Parts: sequence; structure tokens; C-alpha cells
Amino acid sequence: MTLMINIAATYALVMACVLVLWRVSIRIRDVSIIDMFWGAGFGLIALLMLAINRPTTLYGLAMVAMPLIWSLRYTPFILQRNWGHGEDARYTKLRAWKETDAAFNRFALTQVFLLQGHVMVVVSLPFVVGISLAGPPALPVLLWAGAAIWLAGVLIEAVADAQLKAFKADPENKGRILDTGLWRYSRHPNYFGDAVMWWGVFIAACAHPWALPTVIGPAMMTHFLINVTGVATLDKKMAREKPGYADYMARTSGFVLWPPKAADTTS
Repeated sequence: MTLMINIAATYALVMACVLVLWRVSIRIRDVSIIDMFWGAGFGLIALLMLAINRPTTLYGLAMVAMPLIWSLRYTPFILQRNWGHGEDARYTKLRAWKETDAAFNRFALTQVFLLQGHVMVVVSLPFVVGISLAGPPALPVLLWAGAAIWLAGVLIEAVADAQLKAFKADPENKGRILDTGLWRYSRHPNYFGDAVMWWGVFIAACAHPWALPTVIGPAMMTHFLINVTGVATLDKKMAREKPGYADYMARTSGFVLWPPKAADTTS
């Protein structure tokens, strides 16, 4: 019963939020607000789980603390980066392809807002299901291992974001490619860190083996980061717009942090 209540409450919260954001996006003609909600959404789910379940065990507290701490780091970063810059070019291009505003608004509802809402619910399953499980965890070592992996992912993502922000802030880097720091070892270390973070949450949840089926959460997140909205999409865009990006792709891992190929001549 607790599990069903937690999943239903999560679904209701997320759907309510994305529907409100969709209506706001119509008024301000900016679909990008859904991207700024991404991190905050998981923080809200964690707070909802905290309010409903009132965990007192280390396992239960960890299940809400990990997504909440990540959200508190990621949400201000993404708001500062995107706020006031208008609609993302990807959405503006889609808007131009639709014959009317009404047609685009219907498309945005189903293919952007509701889609991201459903993905958010699935990705949150490890900690939502985890906090629903009663009793001490059968494999506490997984809680500690998962927390360590989660922390590594959060740090990788945060460092990569900071390095990219500093790089873009320097006018001398205009038109150049960031290939130092973590970006020397991966073309998308921020996406890699994000995936590692969600796998860490899942592994921690599996201290209760009943959480094992929630592997669909980190698996879906990794799929989207690599094949849908992340690596594949951005690599195509960068290769088209940035001279030298093809060479960068040839020598640098696309996702996992890995030493560059021997042909790399950067310092």
C-alpha cells in the first residue's frame, strides 16, 4: 500500500507541475522552462517522499537526501545558465515547423512536457520505491557503495559544469573547443557524471533487493543522455558549428571518462 501511495503521489505531483508549466509556456512563448524544472522536479519528489514517509532509518534518509542534495546543486546552476536567454533554439526551430501556435502547443504538451514528466517519474523510481520498503536493508554494503558512486557522479558533473562555465566566460575562447580538465577525457563529462549519479542512487536503493526492478530508472536516464537529448544530439550540432570538433571527437571519449587517444597533441 505504501508503495502504491508513493508512486501515485509522485505521478500526481509531477503531472500537475508539468501541466502548469505548459500553460505558462504558452503565455510567455518559451518551452525552455521545462528544462529549468528538471532538477527542481526531483527535489520536489524527494521532499514529497520525506513528508509522506517521515523516514528515520539511515537507508530511508539516504533515499531522499541523495536526489535532494543533487537538486539543490543543479537547480540554481541551470536557472543561472538559462534564465533570461529566451527560448532554446531547438524549441524555436520546432515552433517554426508547425503551421499554427495551437498545433505547436499540442505538440509541446505531448512530446515535451508530458514526455519529460513521465521520464522524471521513471527515473525517480529507485528512491521512491526504496523509501517505500520497510525494515532494515538486507545488503547495507550496497547503500554505502551506492552513496559513494552517487557522490562521485555529483562531483564529476559539478566540476565539468564549472569548467565549461569558466571556459565560456572568457571571450578569448570564442569559437574554440574546451578540451582541458575533465573535457580532455570525455566530450560530455557532465552527462557522464549525471548518469553515474543516478546509477549510484539505484545501487544504494538495492540495499533492499526488492528495489532491483527499478533499474529501468538509471537505464532510461543513460539512454536519453547518450542517444536522445545528450551526446548524439550535441555532437551533431557541435560538429556542424565548430571547426576542429571532428578531430576532438576522433581523439576523445564520447561519454565515459577515458584517456584520449595517442594522437592527441593538446596539453
